[in-house]
Amino acid sequence: MPDPIADLADIVEPAIPVAAATGGDWPVVAAGVASGLALLLGLYWHWRRRAPRRALQRLRIRTDPQRAAGELAALLPQFKRAPEAQWREELQRLRFGPPQDDAQAVFERLCREAETMLVSRVS
Repeated sequence: MPDPIADLADIVEPAIPVAAATGGDWPVVAAGVASGLALLLGLYWHWRRRAPRRALQRLRIRTDPQRAAGELAALLPQFKRAPEAQWREELQRLRFGPPQDDAQAVFERLCREAETMLVSRVS
């Protein structure tokens, strides 16, 4: 007589296949999170690095060159290259001197030169 437990065991309770246990998806998720974090940090670094240039662009559209010259002077510590003495004198003359007829043109030229000093280094 056949043994009902041995013969019907596969029908009643299927045998668990022998397979290697998977470790889950945590390495893929961790790599995705790390990549996303690295991307966000890179974007933030790039955004902060261009902040002085954006400030200079905002100054260029100002209509009061005397007040804008004071804000341009506040950007001096962020320059990669030190401005020449003549550039500083013109900036100080624009800030503290009497109003000039060509103040807007002088300020525009100072801003163009300041933009080159923001990005270039002296080797």
